[in-house]
Amino acid sequence: MTGVLSDEAGAIFILVNHVVLSSVIGVFGIGANVINMCVFLKEGLSNSTNISFFCMAISELCSLVTLLWLNVCLNPYVGRLDDGINFTDVSYLTAGWPHGCAARITSWITVYITFERCLSITLPLRIKQILTPRKTATIVAIIYVVNILSLVPEYSTVYLDWRVAAPKNKKTFGLAFRSNRPVTKGLTFAFHGAFSFSAFLCVVFFTSVLAIQLRRTARWRQQSTSDQVQMKTMSTRDQKTVIMIIMVALSLIVCYSPGVTLSAITICVAGFSVDGKEKNLFWASWSFGFMLHSVNSNVNILLYYKMSSKYRKIFKELFKRRETSDGSSMR
Repeated sequence: MTGVLSDEAGAIFILVNHVVLSSVIGVFGIGANVINMCVFLKEGLSNSTNISFFCMAISELCSLVTLLWLNVCLNPYVGRLDDGINFTDVSYLTAGWPHGCAARITSWITVYITFERCLSITLPLRIKQILTPRKTATIVAIIYVVNILSLVPEYSTVYLDWRVAAPKNKKTFGLAFRSNRPVTKGLTFAFHGAFSFSAFLCVVFFTSVLAIQLRRTARWRQQSTSDQVQMKTMSTRDQKTVIMIIMVALSLIVCYSPGVTLSAITICVAGFSVDGKEKNLFWASWSFGFMLHSVNSNVNILLYYKMSSKYRKIFKELFKRRETSDGSSMR
């Protein structure tokens, strides 16, 4: 029985979304996150915020690298190079799940950053004692470990191997399943959906609280500060912070909600899976989710550059140094 989407239609979605759009966006995102890592390293990892942003740049870099490999594997023309290798199957374990894991790590680090900023407003005098750089590094490490461990059910029952594929009765390299696969099938998708959805809710909640607190703080400062110039500076800074947080939340909502929805559909709808009746619809739908993940990985550098004067200064210094060294080498 054929699914809702034909093989030809599914190939078009994959070609446009994965091979073309996601690849172009991903290349820019890789460059952007390498720049982010360089800027935060130069600025120093002596405070919790920089540690979080640096680790988030690493997870986004991993997300984009695995996405590019996924795009290569799903390219219909690459699949024709060797009909003995099922590149779609290969991408499922070597690119699809690693990318999803990295994307979840990014979302949970975003939750932590938002939570930390919320605490810095509500407990400004105690925040440095509550969330020290060492504690932040530990929390981020836990985020990485927990999300990676959530892949164990999938990788313990699915593996890559040579198998005889019908109807050609020819050996192909692709997905193989252990006998206990029915026990764990859908479990990793359940983890993915639960982690992604809970992160989504946490970001919305903490950013809402932070935005309210910042507005209250701005009004209080305007009433209690006599220096009008200082009052204007504080108000502008607070407004930029509120705008940046709202943009981060909106980016997460727009770019991650499709993945959460698709995870729920995978659990609830029979046949909507990598090897099910609706596998073409599965891959076509997830092509949009993956593409939006790559879009989200490009957003932060714009926010940092627009909202942070320190980031902007170091960013310009890095490229100014590069231009100076290039000019010296040409003489």
